[in-house]
Amino acid sequence: MARLRPDDVREILQILEDGITLMPKLDKMDRIRVRSKIRKQYGWLSMLSDPNVDTIYRKLEERLSDVFSLYPFGFADRVKKILAQKLAHFRSV
Repeated sequence: MARLRPDDVREILQILEDGITLMPKLDKMDRIRVRSKIRKQYGWLSMLSDPNVDTIYRKLEERLSDVFSLYPFGFADRVKKILAQKLAHFRSV
């Protein structure tokens, strides 16, 4: 049963957190709330067995739907690309 490494999970979540700076018109408290929601995804993401890009992205988008609606156009494609890179490395190990 293959799972993502903790470093990979942290890096995926860090990419989502870095995207907060691209969100227009968020005050400091909103940014803190969004960052907290993102960090709460660590548990299920690290426990996901046999992950793939579509499953992870769909589940992230479902669990963080209010956050994903704030990201600028094209950010979702960037997240998918990075997930694919992580999982390609993950599959080759």
